[in-house]
Amino acid sequence: MFTKIINRHFFFQLLGMTILITFILLGILLYGNLVKHDEYLLQAMSVSPYSFLQLSSLLIPYALSFALPFGFMLALLLCYGKWSSSNEILALRSLGNGIFSWGMPCFILSFLVSLISLYTFLQWAPMSRAEFDQKKSAIVWSNINLLLETEKEIEFDLEQNSTGLTNKNLATLSDEPIHRVSLSVGSMEQNRWSNVRILLLGENGILLRIINSQSAKIERNQLNSQLILNLKNVDFESAIDSHNSNLFVSFEEWNKPIIFNLTPNGNNLNVKRIGFFELLELSSSDNTKKYDAKVLIHKGYVLGTSSLFLSLVLLPISITHGRKETISNLAIGIFLSVLYYSSITLLEEFSFQYSNLLFLWIPNSLCFIIGTYLLYKFDKVGFSYSK
Repeated sequence: MFTKIINRHFFFQLLGMTILITFILLGILLYGNLVKHDEYLLQAMSVSPYSFLQLSSLLIPYALSFALPFGFMLALLLCYGKWSSSNEILALRSLGNGIFSWGMPCFILSFLVSLISLYTFLQWAPMSRAEFDQKKSAIVWSNINLLLETEKEIEFDLEQNSTGLTNKNLATLSDEPIHRVSLSVGSMEQNRWSNVRILLLGENGILLRIINSQSAKIERNQLNSQLILNLKNVDFESAIDSHNSNLFVSFEEWNKPIIFNLTPNGNNLNVKRIGFFELLELSSSDNTKKYDAKVLIHKGYVLGTSSLFLSLVLLPISITHGRKETISNLAIGIFLSVLYYSSITLLEEFSFQYSNLLFLWIPNSLCFIIGTYLLYKFDKVGFSYSK
């Protein structure tokens, strides 16, 4: 009965500290993501405060996927280090209770955190990021008319050496590489623009070619990530300072639509933006990205269970060093945790390079082997001491 009361007390203290540190880390990580996407968030704010809050909230799961396991590990180090330095652990050991008795709150909570982390890494975070990209594109689309009305023109960067249809078609119109496209419109209706002017710009903004169209039918793809222009009654001419300044051609209709990406990779499948079951289906298909899907699945399992495996190492370390110096104990734990997450990124590259998914499981395997040894050694020392 006494042991159950102590374990319950340890569990709720550890849980409270985990929640507190997770919220602090979540705020820090979320701020970093907000700054990274500040341009789109400002556009969302110009639409409405609700759009801003909605777009910002979709970044929470991604930040939480790292904040939760890291918060648990810091809470483990602080709580068990404090209990060790105040001789609470020593008192339990003197009563004959081993580490697998009073360490049970840590193992139970690490298992629960791992379950939440698995769901966050494999399903919640990627789906939220996909929705974030979709809403971001929708906001950019909704702001196109507003931008054209206020700024009178908008510009698009063209990806160099791209195999996209528009890039290849525009590249044939000039001897020099086209880097940017400037678009201006005389008047706008819902799905049709009039007096459209497209300027093809080279390096350093040099004007190369001019496309004038009396009217253009406007379309967008399902994800709102592409602007599609079907030009009618087109005049095509070279710039005044161009080598072919006498070039001038008129025709009734542009043979193929001109497509501009409103966001990068708007037309490509991004395996980092699909959920677990879609990844599982993709990994067993003949798609060229099936190995990418397998890597993401294994990486999600590894990172999702990081709390469980790292707790095997951090628990005996926190108790051993917590008696001496709490700050030193915390620093060691932070170093090991950062080393763990950094190694995952490095081993992910190795798994792609050598086509071997086992590389991703090296950190968890090492944590299990080293942690099991440290726990067994600590428990034996505790048993001898109690005798």
